[in-house]
Amino acid sequence: MTIEVVQGVMSEPVIRQATVADLPACAQIINDYIDSTDWLPRTKPRAEIAGLFTPELLDKRTMLVVEVDREVAAYASAADGFVYAIYIAPRHRNAGIGAKLLDELKSRYQQLELTVFELNDRARRFYDREGFSEIPERRDDNTEEGVPTLLMRWRRAA
Repeated sequence: MTIEVVQGVMSEPVIRQATVADLPACAQIINDYIDSTDWLPRTKPRAEIAGLFTPELLDKRTMLVVEVDREVAAYASAADGFVYAIYIAPRHRNAGIGAKLLDELKSRYQQLELTVFELNDRARRFYDREGFSEIPERRDDNTEEGVPTLLMRWRRAA
C-alpha cells in the first residue's frame, strides 16, 4: 500500500497527553506568542518561561498537545476545571485547533474557568463563541503584565 502525500496539505490534528519531550515546544509556543503580541509586555525572559515547563507540571495538570504533521501545534494546560493556558503556534491558528482543545477539556469537566487578557479581543470573541461568559466581579487590574484580565466561565448544560 502506498500513501500519497499531497504537497501543502496538513494532516488531521491529533490531541494527546503531553509528554516530557513536548515541553520545550510548549514553552516555545507561549514565548513566540508573547514576542508577537504588541499589547502584551514580556515580564520574564524566554529561558525563565521555558524553565516553568518541567516534568512535574505533567503530574500537577492535564497537559494536552495538538500534533499536526508530527509537530506540536498547540497546547492546553488545566487542573480542577481551571484552564491555565491554551496557546496555538501562529502558523496553526484559525484552523479549529483551539475549539478542538476546548471540546476535549469540556468532555473532562462539568465547568471550566479561565482568565483572558482584556485587550485580547480575538480570544474573548473565541471564548464567547465557545459558550464562556465573563464574570465581571472577578476582573483583575493588578496583573504582573499591567494588562487587566477577565474571568470567564463555561458550564455544561444540565
